[in-house]
Amino acid sequence: MKVHNHLPLLIDCLHRWKECPSEKQFIEEYAKPLRATMGTFFDDFHDVLTDLDWKKYRKHALTLDPVFEESRFYENLKKVEDLFEFKLGGEVFLLGTFHSMDGFARFEKGEHRVYLGFDENHLNGRYLDVLTTHELTHVARESRPEVWQGYGLDPKMSRSEYLENQTVIEHLLGEGFSCLVSEILIPNEDKWKYTYQSRESLELVYQEREMLNRIIKKEIRDLDGDFGVFYGIDPVFSHYVWSAEWVRTLLRDHADGDPKKLVARCSKDFIEHALKFNL
Repeated sequence: MKVHNHLPLLIDCLHRWKECPSEKQFIEEYAKPLRATMGTFFDDFHDVLTDLDWKKYRKHALTLDPVFEESRFYENLKKVEDLFEFKLGGEVFLLGTFHSMDGFARFEKGEHRVYLGFDENHLNGRYLDVLTTHELTHVARESRPEVWQGYGLDPKMSRSEYLENQTVIEHLLGEGFSCLVSEILIPNEDKWKYTYQSRESLELVYQEREMLNRIIKKEIRDLDGDFGVFYGIDPVFSHYVWSAEWVRTLLRDHADGDPKKLVARCSKDFIEHALKFNL
């Protein structure tokens, strides 16, 4: 993967910005220098800065070491590539996003642009290892032609085609697989962290699991099912918990516990398996 490490720019700006910068200053000193690789991504970000406790944010963000964070990324990339035994393509952007975004992988024509916000402050950075391996697992799976050919889709389809053709079962498998792989590669964290929960919210998910089972299976059965419905369930990301536990059983039943045997499988092969699963 091609790495764009934009953290030195963040640190340079923060040394000057002892107070929250004006919108003009932010655009001139941060947004514009990033346009060559990020386009207008940061042009409308200034309002995010004004919502921060600036002194607290700045103090923590200035502890970032761009060289160390890049090496951390490469270590996590190696873990994912070693697990699946192939190299990942695409680009990754190491960014300061002012607590507005932690990370996501953007599919485009069979490759990805991965955006990671390194100025978050969860778990003294350990959360970033879980997040990074999660997003890189999306890159690994979604770049496999077999995943899409099973649906009769072009593996090099555009992002708009990708979004239009994303099925409920593929969304569940993709998120559950990424959660589970991050657990395998970054062991010894509390279980709820791999599915973006707290101890308390994970307990609530299990308390409401019968409702969750019904909602998820309804959308799987519906030919026009909408996985966006899942993001309206409280606690947020409840379906990641369901998906991770389903994929855990899928690995056992159909992959001999080996993620390499699942990474390129078409999700439509597992619809009946998902419908029989209950959290």
